[in-house]
Amino acid sequence: MLNWSFIACCLSNLLFYTSVYVLVPVLPLYLADEFDATGFRLGIVLSLFTFAAMASRPFSGFLVDTFRRKPLYLICYFLFTAHFVGYLLAGTLLTLAIVRGMQGAIFSIATTSGITVMIDLLPPDKQGRGIGIFGVTTSASIFFGTTIGLTVLEHYSFATVFAAALIISTIALLIGATIRFHGSRERDMKTGSAATQNDRVNSDQPAEQSGRPTSLRSRLSFNNIILAQGLRMALCVALMMFLYGAIIHYLTLFVRERDITDDPLGLSRHFFALLTFGLIFGRLIGGWLVDRGGLLLPVIIGKLLMIAAVFVLWKDMFFLSAVLCGLGYGIVFPAYQTIFIRLAIKEQRGIAVSTYRTATDFGVAVALLCGGAIAERLSFFTVFSFGAVLVLLSILLFIIVAAPHFRRHAGNG
Repeated sequence: MLNWSFIACCLSNLLFYTSVYVLVPVLPLYLADEFDATGFRLGIVLSLFTFAAMASRPFSGFLVDTFRRKPLYLICYFLFTAHFVGYLLAGTLLTLAIVRGMQGAIFSIATTSGITVMIDLLPPDKQGRGIGIFGVTTSASIFFGTTIGLTVLEHYSFATVFAAALIISTIALLIGATIRFHGSRERDMKTGSAATQNDRVNSDQPAEQSGRPTSLRSRLSFNNIILAQGLRMALCVALMMFLYGAIIHYLTLFVRERDITDDPLGLSRHFFALLTFGLIFGRLIGGWLVDRGGLLLPVIIGKLLMIAAVFVLWKDMFFLSAVLCGLGYGIVFPAYQTIFIRLAIKEQRGIAVSTYRTATDFGVAVALLCGGAIAERLSFFTVFSFGAVLVLLSILLFIIVAAPHFRRHAGNG
């Protein structure tokens, strides 16, 4: 498993997400300071990335299963990287918004193709460990990205931050280009969409691992992009992710609003570092619980920790809040991912993942769109409090509606 191609895939993913998180705490400050964007205008520009990613997410799985994966992977990484130049050149808020939206659409396809390429590199008996390692790189990127972004801004300028993101994403692209497929995997990746149904039946390798489109994905339809059995769970996920999106994107403005320190960028940097460690440790706990048959209890425990994180943040206990928030989401993520997979038949696993990611995108996008407007009239802590209420509502819907449905329909795959 630990060959160069897998290592390169993980490093590329780490750097790719790092370039994303370089801008996450900085962009709200940039919009507020350079374009005087507040309230609803601020929310619109920030949310365009996530709304565009959400809109293209359901189609990303279809594209990955239809076209050759590595070329699609590299093309998307290149286009994503090129958009960082747009941040440097954008002279108006409208131009910046267009760049942000277009980059979000590419981001969705790039991440889906990246995950699929990684799975294609792994033998079936090592996919669990490989996916776990790959997931840790995504979580770790929050620490590296936010630390780099806030540190560069503290000593230089917004333009230097955008340049740093461009350089990091370029390195991710170059490392990704060194990935090589060997043996049967390489042949399967080359055949791609040209494979016939008879080839798929006679192949010793499952279609979802071989890089060939399955018969289910041979045409585009609602059932091929959305997992209907997972819609109840998707609503619970979307409600839960409002708080995550608000904290990740508005934390730096919240610290400035609170005015409790002379070093708001430093405090924000430490918050994101502890949040990252909480996420990684929480994922380990969540994975351990899932491996022992626990799916429903980790979801409830994790969401209660999220609510507790907002309560201690009200007491200005920033570091404890960061740890609790990271632990909560870290515990919940593996459980929800497994739940969606178990609600799907074998040929719908890609659709299940896409539906789950669409729900997370939607929750974050709504938080960004509404958060600025709510904060302008009230405060950013009100935004976080509203997110905590939605998490509580998510718990109730999960217990009353989604969990009973899961018990009746789980195990289809």
